[in-house]
Amino acid sequence: MSMALVVSTLFLIGYVTHKVMRGDIITQTAFPNLPGWIRWMYRIILFPHLILAMGMVPMIIIVFLRAYRRDWPRHRRLAVWTLPIWIYVSVTGVIIYWMLYHLFPIMGRS
Repeated sequence: MSMALVVSTLFLIGYVTHKVMRGDIITQTAFPNLPGWIRWMYRIILFPHLILAMGMVPMIIIVFLRAYRRDWPRHRRLAVWTLPIWIYVSVTGVIIYWMLYHLFPIMGRS
């Protein structure tokens, strides 16, 4: 779990740095001439991913600190929620990346 935390932290730092350096941290990805169902499918996956990803940061920190302090009862109480959400965010992140840059590569170019 410590390595998962390290890898996720490095990914987050790299991702945010990339978005800030490109200047598109707030801009929305364009959807030129794509059918509406594709746009909706993308958004149905994207919005829960974003909300849960933002909520994951404090959850992961708290769970990690509780484990570090060996406060196992409180650690378990939050970890049973944190792990499935973390897995969901990880999987949907890969799906979003695949949709943008491989399934419909034009979508990723804004």
